[in-house]
Amino acid sequence: MENGREEYMDSVEKLLNSLALMRKIPQFRAFMPIRVIEVAEEALLNYSRASASLTSSIAEYYMLLSATSLEASRKAALKMGEIKDDEKARKAWMDVFEQEFNELFRSQRFGDVVNNMITSYADLLKSITGMVEAYFKELGLPTRSEMDSVYREMVKMKRDIANLADEVKRLKEGIERRKDEDIHNAALAK
Repeated sequence: MENGREEYMDSVEKLLNSLALMRKIPQFRAFMPIRVIEVAEEALLNYSRASASLTSSIAEYYMLLSATSLEASRKAALKMGEIKDDEKARKAWMDVFEQEFNELFRSQRFGDVVNNMITSYADLLKSITGMVEAYFKELGLPTRSEMDSVYREMVKMKRDIANLADEVKRLKEGIERRKDEDIHNAALAK
């Protein structure tokens, strides 16, 4: 598991080194400013770390499940030698698997592995978001945070317009009431 992670990180390191070499090529710099290359290096490194961590966590998760399944199969096979009735054997098999997996799911190690997997996944999503934001910013496109800001402002403006519409409606109703009162008072005055 660790060996695969090291190989992956080595390949990422080689890719980053090749990006660093590209900085020195004048023709390449003409098409891609140094800042974009730096952003690409940093984003790729963050993504690679998060991806390697997630891959490692998923591998450990499935290793725990496989080990538990093998142990449950071993224990169930030992029990099966004693039981002749098929229905009782099936029930014994299910009981052994249920017991083994319940022990696994209650264990601290399984909780830590699942926690690491969820945390690694969140880190991966965060690195992807950071990468996209950085590229969009370098390309002069609106980023998610800028779009979120615009959305919040738009919601505020809608709320303000709705409040103004309510105020205008109240004022119109007041004007209509006054007109009716004026007509009523004029009629009484005659």
